[in-house]
Amino acid sequence: MKKITVFGATGMIGKPVTDELVKAGFEVTALVRNVEKAKKMFPSGINFVKGDLDDKKSIAEALKNADGIYISLSTTGQDKENQFSPEMGGLDNILQGAKENNIKQVAYLASFLARNYKGNWWVMNAKKSSISRVINCGIPYTIFYPSNFMENFRNGMRQGNKISSIGNSKYPFWWIAAEDFGSQVANAFKTEKSLNKEYAAQGLEPMTMKEAATVYAQNYKKEKLSISNLPMGFAKFLAIFIGPMKYITKFMDVMNNNVEPFEAQNTWDDLGKPKITLAEFAKQ
Repeated sequence: MKKITVFGATGMIGKPVTDELVKAGFEVTALVRNVEKAKKMFPSGINFVKGDLDDKKSIAEALKNADGIYISLSTTGQDKENQFSPEMGGLDNILQGAKENNIKQVAYLASFLARNYKGNWWVMNAKKSSISRVINCGIPYTIFYPSNFMENFRNGMRQGNKISSIGNSKYPFWWIAAEDFGSQVANAFKTEKSLNKEYAAQGLEPMTMKEAATVYAQNYKKEKLSISNLPMGFAKFLAIFIGPMKYITKFMDVMNNNVEPFEAQNTWDDLGKPKITLAEFAKQ
């Protein structure tokens, strides 16, 4: 039985991926800040290590006897350039610990947005730099470039009974459920085909943000959902006065202009084809 250590297990995508690793039969350890909270989120059988990404000792403890690691990190609006952040200092600490503990495989959640980015926003450049650091760390790697996750309709884009977005996406996303993605991550730890590979994590159907929000709202049965959209120009004006809006607006501007062709056939061949449509996800 392979032993996998997860960094970012309690996040929106980290939790479903961790669930799938457990379901696949791996022995899972997770580094978490709050052990009691994490225990309420997960089934029994996960080993929790209390710590943080700026604490090399706790990282080393979480990596003890591990065969592979899965990393799901993100930069938030609270993080600052030239200061410690998960995707910069945190990733470097994990990779250093992984080398010292002879980890055999690193699976890393990157993004199409970072891979394709050509601007000068430090947040995206940090994400792009992280991809290079994983590739060059000296450990066999598997990097995933996800499309938009369906879970955004339950979390980031959802306020009560309203689905909110900023601006309009010019190009469609291949929406994928984190459960399907988690299954692909689990399969990546089962086959040597995935070593030193980069995979697109894309779902079955291409839809713009507006199209996807409509499908989700139409198929969600627990309550009636409304859809609202804030024009990008007005959002940028509000960002002058509202601090958190600056990060959100910049991120959405990058997302709305990202061109995402279908690239996942190789992923499906090696790691399995997604099964969940957005309509089915909304009904869960």
